[in-house]
Amino acid sequence: MRKLSTIIFFVFLWSYNGFAENINVKKKIKFPKDIVQGYKNDMGSLWGLSCTYSDDNKCMTPNYAYKIVNKDKDYPVRLGKKSVRMELRKGDCHQKRKGSYNDCKASPPAERHEFSLEWDKLTGINGKTWHTYSIFLPSDTPVINSSWITMGQFHNVDYDKPPVNFDLKNKHFELVTRFHCIHPSKFKKSCNSNDNPKAIKKIINSEKLFGQWNDFIVNANWTSNVKEGFFKLWVNGQLAYHYIGRTVAPDDQITVQFGIYRGAAQSSGDANHVVYYDEIRKAKSCKKLKLGKLGFSCQDLENQKIEKIYRLQ
Repeated sequence: MRKLSTIIFFVFLWSYNGFAENINVKKKIKFPKDIVQGYKNDMGSLWGLSCTYSDDNKCMTPNYAYKIVNKDKDYPVRLGKKSVRMELRKGDCHQKRKGSYNDCKASPPAERHEFSLEWDKLTGINGKTWHTYSIFLPSDTPVINSSWITMGQFHNVDYDKPPVNFDLKNKHFELVTRFHCIHPSKFKKSCNSNDNPKAIKKIINSEKLFGQWNDFIVNANWTSNVKEGFFKLWVNGQLAYHYIGRTVAPDDQITVQFGIYRGAAQSSGDANHVVYYDEIRKAKSCKKLKLGKLGFSCQDLENQKIEKIYRLQ
């Protein structure tokens, strides 16, 4: 029995280290505190990875989809010793269950490797919170012909269109919002970011996006109260966006997703995306995020003003 267990262990280890085409991943993954802090649910602090289910209902993903990497191996790390590397290739699709929704068969078709905080109605995010995450796009990131490329989301629990996502658009980074889609009684499903010219804002230009870490800090009040809700975003320590109004529909909550989610690549050449994530944190106050370690001051952040504040009328 011990011999059999040893064989099974080394088969798994061989698969994990990149020799196998696909691996059976845990449906729930816990990240080291060096990378993720502050996100909790009723299972501790677990994240689900998008995958395709096999005939025997195993969650399968390519072995390159994600990997915890180390600074001492010359991988990019924002702080500490580790970060998470994610890679998406043409044809990588998410399927919830066999015979159910499939990215590749959707209209329009999509591709993704994405982590989502496992949630339920008792553990979704609401109220006033602070968040941060850091992202690194390699200098050789290709321009891919894709209708959208999302690399982070604040997603609602009850609806399929997130109020906030962060998109790579050609050679710059955009903040995409759908706050205007939130009505007093529900989230308007037919509404989208393209319906409002104020919903999309360029936040990082090409000369500052690639080959270096970029830090995002968010302070939000996730509520359906139009007078109390707000969403503020700092990029590399500078206030880039400020919105006041509803941030979720009534009785809805927020979850967090990070990774690569895009419209199916139309490129005939290089369609591989690689991105590194680090310092994914959540706290009830700016002080508890410990931003000093990233080189930022809470007092400085909170004292900043912006010329244009977007308001939900």
